[in-house]
Amino acid sequence: MKTLITNATIVPMTSEDQVFLGSIAVDGRTIVGLGTIPNNFQPDKTIDAEGMIALPGLVNAHTHLSMTYFRNYRDSVSDLHDWLEEVWKLEDILVEEDTYPASLLGIAEMIVSGTTCFADMYFFPEGTCQAVMESKIKANIGLTLFGGIEDSRTRIEQRLPILQEISRQSTGLINYDIAPHAVYTCTAETYRLAIETAKANGCRVHTHASETLKEVQDCIRDHGMPPIAYLESLGLSTVDSYLAHCVHPTEAEFNVLAGTRTTVVHNPSSNCKLASGIAPISTYTDHSVSLALGTDGASSNNTLDLFQEIRLAAMLSSVATGNPVAVSPFEILRMATYGGAKALGREKECGTLEIGKDADIILLDSKNAHMTPLNNMFSALVFSAKSSDVQTVLCAGQLLMENRVLQTIDLQKSLDLVNRAWSDIQDRAD
Repeated sequence: MKTLITNATIVPMTSEDQVFLGSIAVDGRTIVGLGTIPNNFQPDKTIDAEGMIALPGLVNAHTHLSMTYFRNYRDSVSDLHDWLEEVWKLEDILVEEDTYPASLLGIAEMIVSGTTCFADMYFFPEGTCQAVMESKIKANIGLTLFGGIEDSRTRIEQRLPILQEISRQSTGLINYDIAPHAVYTCTAETYRLAIETAKANGCRVHTHASETLKEVQDCIRDHGMPPIAYLESLGLSTVDSYLAHCVHPTEAEFNVLAGTRTTVVHNPSSNCKLASGIAPISTYTDHSVSLALGTDGASSNNTLDLFQEIRLAAMLSSVATGNPVAVSPFEILRMATYGGAKALGREKECGTLEIGKDADIILLDSKNAHMTPLNNMFSALVFSAKSSDVQTVLCAGQLLMENRVLQTIDLQKSLDLVNRAWSDIQDRAD
């Protein structure tokens, strides 16, 4: 399938000075022309993108799709740890079959808001993988670990071969990571096992770190150091990794992160909702720490809308530093595109629009009141753009949405599946 996108304002996200009018030629899954199109290119499909902005597909670098069931549930709690106690009661009764409906609906929500790749962490990964394969989005699926070494070793022995086979069959859509939950739910031995497993299999470690002050204080009490330094002491810097939240680093930990292959994933809405704090992204930037953006789960956000995270990340940076230009709009948008791709080990295939990369492309309508006049492109995309501006979404050359209509997911069927499953979960909880 050859697709030609014409008359677009192209924002490749390779550098701040690269914005131009032109066309994008896609052959199969690959971008083969950008701006100027090869003379011999004969498209099977042409998309007129006049008045639209072509961006790389967004990358949601941290979420829990199966927690879509818990959207707007138990919101009146005092902090993360009280909220987790409420959610864990329900999670204890979930079964493998519950993950597919919630994952599919979460993917639908992400596609309509411009996301083409995400990283997920949850107990039962197979249902999420099924939803990924059906919807044709990209995903890094975490093999989630909790508790001590014996349970974790058994889980890896049982689940890793399944994930590896799914990944092999997915034609590049699915990668897998090792995902120990957090320092307060996993032992040191579990983290060492996760790191060694990632190293042996050439994958990444995905975990939570320093989300709350309580977590930091407890880690210092139990291990004599804060979470990021503790993870470093266990060998995290010997593998590629990405850490969700990192709201409360110490000064020394900025330097620890700067010298590693670790990306910090900022989840501003979740951190605000649970009163966890504001991650110091400008200081991370000053220390050359790689940054990405995530939504966290719909249960603590309560949406999976990365455009919401983009705007809020910029706003919170201004408030936290007292400096509205501490992190530029381009840098914020870069977190949601290239930064996310780098976190997931996919920067050679997506995160920017370049010849030879996968055609992970979103088209935003700029012909509306809230985007007019554009003036500064990156300010417009960060502060004015809405997810509802996303008209068309391609992932690896496949149309996932065209003119706001999902192409790979039956939305009504997905809604019905989730409502039936949630009713069943509540019955089991009674």
